[in-house]
Amino acid sequence: MADITLRKLFLAFLRLGATAYGGPAMMAYLRQECVGKRQWLTEHEFKEGMALCHTIPGATMMQMTTYIAYRLRALPGAAVAAVGFVLPAFLLMTGLSAAYFTFGDLPLVRALFQGLAAIVVAIILNACVSLTRTAVHGWPGLLLVALAFTALALRVNLLLVLLGAALLALVLFRGDPTPAPAGKGAGR
Repeated sequence: MADITLRKLFLAFLRLGATAYGGPAMMAYLRQECVGKRQWLTEHEFKEGMALCHTIPGATMMQMTTYIAYRLRALPGAAVAAVGFVLPAFLLMTGLSAAYFTFGDLPLVRALFQGLAAIVVAIILNACVSLTRTAVHGWPGLLLVALAFTALALRVNLLLVLLGAALLALVLFRGDPTPAPAGKGAGR
């Protein structure tokens, strides 16, 4: 991965940060960009990183950005990618906040925000469908998704859901003969 300069990482994640919207919906876009288009990671490496990032508190996309860039260029890569990824959102939120505090009471502005909320829901649902197609295979995976979704809808503590899903996955996937693909990453 020597051809991936810090400048390339910064610009790639600056572009991602500027063009990918919708919180969790950005995960599919990130996967498409880093696995499909640029081939910086394998599908397996991306899924491993996603699983790791979902188990720790914080913004998953920021964690995935840091994870991917760290695998490619260690700590300096993670730092420049994180700055590049967050910079567009920071600048946009600063500008929108100023505009909202100035014009937020206007009916047109309120209507605009209600419409944007509906679009965000559609983007998130689209990302969920896309990730399900690539990450969930067979009835055991679908069962695990359904049980976890149900538990979360019933407001079961997230840590308990994660623990329960991990234990159930050990049972459901123990006999799976499919080996995990070998990874590639920084420093190897």
